[in-house]
Amino acid sequence: MTFMELLKTVVFDDVWTELEKEYSMIDEAFEAYFKVFNQLKSLMPEPNHYGMRLAVARIEDGLEPGTYTYDVFGIKPGDNEHYALELLPWSELLSFEVIEKCVEAYSAAVVVAHSLYELTFLGYDAADVEANIKNEINILKERSKEIENGTAEFVSWDEVCKDIGYVDERTEEEKELQNKQFERINAENKKVYEMLLS
Repeated sequence: MTFMELLKTVVFDDVWTELEKEYSMIDEAFEAYFKVFNQLKSLMPEPNHYGMRLAVARIEDGLEPGTYTYDVFGIKPGDNEHYALELLPWSELLSFEVIEKCVEAYSAAVVVAHSLYELTFLGYDAADVEANIKNEINILKERSKEIENGTAEFVSWDEVCKDIGYVDERTEEEKELQNKQFERINAENKKVYEMLLS
């Protein structure tokens, strides 16, 4: 089932319930997401030339153990890379096949809700998002040229921390414990991905 087909199987109230539960939403967000939901259903899906599939996985946050978040990404057949969707025109996502195990594990409304949240990273209107994508791509091209021609200014991590006033006050034992916890979380999350993508 494509994302467009999945959209047509859910009612917005169920999608909104999930958005409100998982994210800190302001009052105006309901109208914004309702508009996005309806606009997506009115767009013409563009062909999916790469056979991309849409995946949604509930995983533990490595930076906040015990907290869970939803990872929304694209994946190509035969490729284990997870592709971000923020710089993707909405009409392209509509033709992605949705991984059925994600819908079975979480529900259609949950998959749609977290996909909408991901898609609105750069705006709440398809045309605005496409303009913002072009702008971001131009910025990336400029930075790439700066790196290639040697005019880029590189800043060390230590300098960044100093500039923002961050001091890591953890003991070596605390750092080791946190690293082990991070490794455990990554191993558990890997199992979730394998279950959904197998």
